[in-house]
Order: sequence, then structure tokens, then C-alpha cells
Amino acid sequence: FHVTTQNLDDIAKSSKNNLEKELFGRSVGLTVSGQLEAETFATAFKKHLNLSPGDFRKTSEQMVEESSFSHGVTLDALDDAGKLITVENLDSFTVIYERKKGNYHQLPQEWCRFIEKYEYLATEKTLYMECTIDDPTITDEDHCMYDLCQTVSPEQLVLMKKNEHILLQNFQGGKYAAYHFKGFPQFLFMVYQEIFCRWLSKTGNQLDERRPIFDIYRLVGEDGYMEIDICFPLK
Repeated sequence: FHVTTQNLDDIAKSSKNNLEKELFGRSVGLTVSGQLEAETFATAFKKHLNLSPGDFRKTSEQMVEESSFSHGVTLDALDDAGKLITVENLDSFTVIYERKKGNYHQLPQEWCRFIEKYEYLATEKTLYMECTIDDPTITDEDHCMYDLCQTVSPEQLVLMKKNEHILLQNFQGGKYAAYHFKGFPQFLFMVYQEIFCRWLSKTGNQLDERRPIFDIYRLVGEDGYMEIDICFPLK
């Protein structure tokens, strides 16, 4: 569940369209690599959105910090994402999944039901994964969609294909940035914001929107402590 720096109360779609048209028209402002000159971009950005890219980023960060999902945590209070992220190639895999719709605060209860339901298919190598699809600062927080997933082996897959009541999907492997989170769940929302608002722009990495963002649970303690790999697909 994340907010991208483009999502600021929809910031007038007409302004966004005008910005795109002007940037497209200023082809002379393109460098050989295809990136807009910083001055050209900043000028067009400020003209159509009435604030600079830097001010826009600050406003976006302020918005997410004021969200109820931040639990009072600020971006500056988090550890530097660069120290906790590794860029790696992940293998493809198949999962059993169930799509849910509701409040993300219901995740613990939904996970208990999901794990109990498919426990008979779990092995020592089973991974539990989660895809949060909707952003609760934009979508009604009681109607957010998310997928609960459990990996399956090739041997199990052959048997389950005969069961039409079990939903399966494939996760495409490739280049991912994995944020190795260790802590308590109230920090997760702001960790997502740090990656979107700061780490991506700072490093120049771009998301591959053809593949999903997902969390791999490595450890969940009885006191709520978690170790999770938050995986972002990169181009």
C-alpha cells in the first residue's frame, strides 16, 4: 500500500495533460540519452502545476506523513533505504492465491484463515507472500484489494491443476529491488513511501509496471515483530 509522488489529490488531470504536451513539444530539451534537461522539465512542471518539482515532492511527503497509516512515523525517522535494499534477480514461481477486499488492518485475521486453509500443502520450502493492490490514501480504506499467496512446488502444481477451486497465478522473475525490512508493521506504510518518494528518484531506478510489487514473509513473531522482503520490480 503506497503513494507515488504523482498522486496528490489527483492534481488536476488537465494540468498533467498540459504538462505532458509541453514536454513532448520541447523535443529540443531532450538529451542524447532521451532524458529531459533538468531546467526544461522544472520550468514546464512549475508552469502547469504551479510549484517546483522539489516543492511538489515535499508536499507529497507531508501528505503521507499526515496519513493515519503513518502512525506518526516520519520519513526522516526511517533508516536509509539504500542500506537495506539489494538489487537482485529473482526466479519465477507459482502461487496459490486468494484475492481479498477490505481494510488492511484485517490482514492478520485473513492470514490466519488463509494459512489454516492451505496448511496441508505447505512444506519447509513454502513461502508466504502478499500483494497489496490499492493505496488506502486514495481508495476507500475499507475497500482495498490485496492478494494472499502461498508458493507451491512443481509436483504439487500437477495435482492442483485438477482442482478448479484453487486459484493459481505465476510471478515472473527478473530484476527486483528487495528492501529487507526488520521491525513492526506500523512502520511498513512509511517504508513504502520512502522507496517511492526518495529511493527511486535518488538512484534513478524505474519500476517495471508489468510485474507486481509483493512482500515475502521471512519471519513473524508472536509479539508482532516481522522480517519481510519488500520486492519492487525494476526495468
